[in-house]
Amino acid sequence: MLVNGKESSYSFLELSKPTGKYVARFVIKLVNIFMAKHYFRFLGNSCSPGLVMSDIQNDGGIQQFQTSGNECGLIVCNVFGINPVKDGVVIPADPYMVVYLNPKWQSFNDYKSDMSSKYRTRTNRVYTLSKEIIFKNLNSEGLENWIPACASLLFETLKHKTITIGKDLGLILRSYHNQLGDNFQINGYFKGDQLIGFISFIKNENQMYAMHLGYELGIGTEIHLYQRMMYDLIGISIEHKLKSLNLGRTAPEIKSTMGAVPVENSFVFFSRSKLFKWVIQFYASKIHQPLAYTLRHPFKES
Repeated sequence: MLVNGKESSYSFLELSKPTGKYVARFVIKLVNIFMAKHYFRFLGNSCSPGLVMSDIQNDGGIQQFQTSGNECGLIVCNVFGINPVKDGVVIPADPYMVVYLNPKWQSFNDYKSDMSSKYRTRTNRVYTLSKEIIFKNLNSEGLENWIPACASLLFETLKHKTITIGKDLGLILRSYHNQLGDNFQINGYFKGDQLIGFISFIKNENQMYAMHLGYELGIGTEIHLYQRMMYDLIGISIEHKLKSLNLGRTAPEIKSTMGAVPVENSFVFFSRSKLFKWVIQFYASKIHQPLAYTLRHPFKES
C-alpha cells in the first residue's frame, strides 16, 4: 500500500471465539468474511504490537492512502499518542508499559537496590515463591521441539482474554523464529522436567519487546510466574545493556510495580464507507471504555 507516496506493509487479522464470551459468533464470522475479501487492512504488522507502528500524517486525511481499486473498506493504524486525525476515528488503546533501563544498572541487584523497601520485598517474594522453577533458553534446547507445547500453553492462557487467537499458534511462533532467527528468543520455565510456562521476546537494536507468553494457570498463579517472567526479562535486558524493555499492553498496574511507565497509543480507523465509519464512531462514543488502572512508583526518590 502507498502511504504518502511511500510503500508501506499491511496485514490482515483473523478473529476467533474460543470461549463464547465476547460477541456473537455470527459477528465474528461476518468480520472474517470482510477480512478474507481484503476489505479491512491493518497498516504495519498486526503481530508486532509496539514494534512496528504506523507512519501517517494526522492532517493528511484518507487521501494519504493509495490502494488498488476500491476493495479496501477500512484501514486501521496503530499510532503513538492520542490525537485528533483528519477523516479518522481515534480510539485510545491500552498503554504500552515500558521499562527505561538506568545506564548505571549493571545487574538485576542494582535494579532492585534502586527500589523502595516495599517493592524490593515484593520482588524478592516472587523469586522465593518460584525458587523451585528454573528457566532455560529454548533456542539453545532445540526450539522446534518445544513449539507445540508452547503453543498449547499460549492457547490456554489467551482463550479467556481475547478474540484474536489464530487457528495455528505453533505456526505463529515458528514464523517468528524463521523470520527473525536468534533475535526471537523463548525462555521456558520448568518444574522438574515439566514445561509449565514460557515467554518469548524480540531484541531489536537497543530495545527488547516482550511478546507471547503462556503458563499453566493452576501452578503459575500460585507462584506468581507471570511476574517472574517479567523480572527475568528485565534482568536479561540489563545484562545486554539495552535502553528499554517494552512489556506490552496488558496488566499496566502490575507492570508499573516493576518500574514500567505508560506510553500512550491509539488505533485510528479510516474508511470511505459512511456505514463503516458510523459503526466505528458509534463504538468509540457509546461502547468503548478506556482501561482504568493505578500507577505504582517502585523506585526510591532521587
